[in-house]
Amino acid sequence: MMESNKYLSEKTKKPLVIGSFFSFIKKIVQHRGLIRSMVERDLKNRYIGSAIGIIWSVIHPLVLLISYTFVFSVIIKHPLGPESGTTSFAIYLFCGILPWMMFQETLVRSSNVLVEHSNLITKTLFPAEILPVSVLIANLFNHLIGVSIFLGIILFYLQNLTIYVLLIPIYLFGLMIFSLGLSWIVSGIQVFLRDTAQVVIVILTFWFWFTPIFFDENQLSRVSSKLVFVMHFNPLAEVVIAYRKCLLIGEMPTWQGMVAIYGIALVTFIVGGIFFRYVKRSFADVL
Repeated sequence: MMESNKYLSEKTKKPLVIGSFFSFIKKIVQHRGLIRSMVERDLKNRYIGSAIGIIWSVIHPLVLLISYTFVFSVIIKHPLGPESGTTSFAIYLFCGILPWMMFQETLVRSSNVLVEHSNLITKTLFPAEILPVSVLIANLFNHLIGVSIFLGIILFYLQNLTIYVLLIPIYLFGLMIFSLGLSWIVSGIQVFLRDTAQVVIVILTFWFWFTPIFFDENQLSRVSSKLVFVMHFNPLAEVVIAYRKCLLIGEMPTWQGMVAIYGIALVTFIVGGIFFRYVKRSFADVL
């Protein structure tokens, strides 16, 4: 009898976990109005007291691009091959760093978001899972401004915008669900281990240099074919490669890259959601 009950428990455990995850996602959708309010407040707080406000979101990427242009066109002249889609290393670099900046900012800010809003979590029945979501959407807003500026530069400088630019939202969505899954994990751990945010920064430093932002796949293949193989398990690498192919080269990204992005992103998203739902029960006691 006990063995039978154990068998039934194990048999129903997986459907219960899946059902729990979908109810978790449903709860987030139900609080979309609250998410919108938090995103608006986040964007306003970034530029509170500023004379030109949200225009800084336009100035920051422009200054970054101008800095790259000066360094890599005047001081350090870095040659690029014809397969890069441009002779300007600054444009090549800026295209690769756009998705990375969104990912990095989302993960770093999400690592502390629960601790920063501890008063809401401990004193009210607040849906803590929407906090990393609001951070992601606020960073998405800034990312879209950066992409819009970059598209204008491509039209002006390269004059070669292809239909493949329409694929960017597909890769961007994969990056978003991957970022959100990791954000749920690191924000949940940070509640219990306050060193987590610092560990995230260290990991991101190594992660940055293993993402083909300052180099491409061909350069890495000259060093080691094994490194190229490992690199393709890095979702950020596939997103950066896809951005450059769609925006600069005018070429269809590989379907293997898209499968890798969504395969890892979906697993991370589901694991992150289940993990957050499990640990959030103890947030009020710890915070």
